[in-house]
Amino acid sequence: MNNYSTQPQMLFQCDHQMAHSMKKHKEHAHAALKKAVNRKVRVQTLDDEVFEGIIINLDAKNVYIQIEQGDRGFYPGPYPRPRPPYPPYPYNPYYSNVILPLALFDLLAVSLLW
Repeated sequence: MNNYSTQPQMLFQCDHQMAHSMKKHKEHAHAALKKAVNRKVRVQTLDDEVFEGIIINLDAKNVYIQIEQGDRGFYPGPYPRPRPPYPPYPYNPYYSNVILPLALFDLLAVSLLW
């Protein structure tokens, strides 16, 4: 005897208006970030995580940020920890190989740093 029903049981379903709003948010974030590829940014997520790095790629679902060597951790709260002055040598974006993919719908704020 089979104890499973033939229809799957729905555990969660997003509200239609919320899904539409999230899709619009994702499209708006994509359009804004497309202009910032290869620029240094500070990103704040909905979970109050803050990252700094260079946007190296963007697709329909994610933004890919190359994180600086010292910025591998997560920052609690809305602002990053205080940083020492930048080193006297020019910034080399190829020094870091850490690429962080972030979902577009999870972005709260993105600021250009240069």
